[in-house]
Amino acid sequence: MGRLACPDDSAGSSCSAADAPDMELRFQEPTAVRMRFFNFNMANIAALDPFVGMFAQFLEQPFSDGAPVDLAFVALTEARFKMRGFVEDQLEAWKRRPAASGLDTLVHRDALRKKATSSYNPFSWCRKKLVQHVVGNVKTVLGFRKELFEPELDARLDGAFTLNPEKAFLGSSIVRRGDGLRLCFFGTHFPMRRLQLVLTSSLEASEKLMAAKIEYARVLREVLYKAVAWDLTKPDTVLFIQGDLNSRTVFDDHGKGSQAKDVLLEVLNDPGLMAAISSDLRLPHGRWHEVVPFNSVYEMPVTYKVDPKMCIAKKVTVGDILARVHDPAQPAPDSRDPTRKMNSVHRREFGNEWGLKKDPSKVKPTHFPAFTERVIYWAPDSLACQMSFVIPDGGYETVGHIDGSDARFFERIEEFLFGLRDEKHRR
Repeated sequence: MGRLACPDDSAGSSCSAADAPDMELRFQEPTAVRMRFFNFNMANIAALDPFVGMFAQFLEQPFSDGAPVDLAFVALTEARFKMRGFVEDQLEAWKRRPAASGLDTLVHRDALRKKATSSYNPFSWCRKKLVQHVVGNVKTVLGFRKELFEPELDARLDGAFTLNPEKAFLGSSIVRRGDGLRLCFFGTHFPMRRLQLVLTSSLEASEKLMAAKIEYARVLREVLYKAVAWDLTKPDTVLFIQGDLNSRTVFDDHGKGSQAKDVLLEVLNDPGLMAAISSDLRLPHGRWHEVVPFNSVYEMPVTYKVDPKMCIAKKVTVGDILARVHDPAQPAPDSRDPTRKMNSVHRREFGNEWGLKKDPSKVKPTHFPAFTERVIYWAPDSLACQMSFVIPDGGYETVGHIDGSDARFFERIEEFLFGLRDEKHRR
């Protein structure tokens, strides 16, 4: 496949993965971290009060079995929500009455925060403030129990993919007391421009899918490059990434017909790209994984592009839509070729039943319904082989009762376990 260049890559700072020796970490068996993820693209959300109430419940409520929450991570993209004030109010309330969840510490991050070491540029700062008020930017909150974890507050874990604070990558790192296990949580809004150029290009379907995968792999490599610079890729470290990952549904030629594919899923299932992503970086042997596994795009919930004014309680999958608009026996759809179109559907279906703003057969390739808000993680192979996830409720829960955003999502994970040797517990 060749090497995927990172924009900040330099020959002097890279080395072979073989130069970073792996080691096997051992934990008391079993050892569990019970965690929750909350992931929401706020966009132009209209009803802030219901969102704030849902946000507070997410942090305050214990698990359904009454057990406490060890940690909870929140990522908000395109957020104009005042995170600092919310966090301060929560901590003050918990001093008077501890949360039933057991959480007692909150660390919040804002992509617009001015770096103490950077020179002040009035023009740049005004532009960023304008973006914040008009579009919004990435914000995160990490909640945890201080009896279990120690924060690494000195680590400045923030970066940007572009000059726009909407497309950022930032988070927090904590270390478990006793064994030194490091868990890093990042909220992000992945850039879309290069992937958009590929999806709207004149490439054939099979070439377009491969080109899209390469562009997406470049972003994942850039994330790892930043993590290496922050010294967060040791054998005792797991990197969790959540937010608007901007994966898209792409159609691939399949014999005489065509199949829909999810770009991120295809990248994760491509061993060559996985190797290229970490090539020449100072990394232990490892790879990217998805927290909640999927076999195909047909199983994935639709989190983009929905109607901001429409609330749908049920979970709609990409497969539900493809079953009505695309015949896999036909060639891949092409907006430039009138003979390669998808089947149109009635407003009742794409609006009232699916919660979409437009007919999927008539949207441009970058706006076809897709699964964008999700959680992935990178872990060294020596640690990943000892990890498993237990997700009693299936993992992802779509937020359909709050309007105002064209991409929205919520996720809850019950347990995250290390050191399990019983294969029946592995996902």
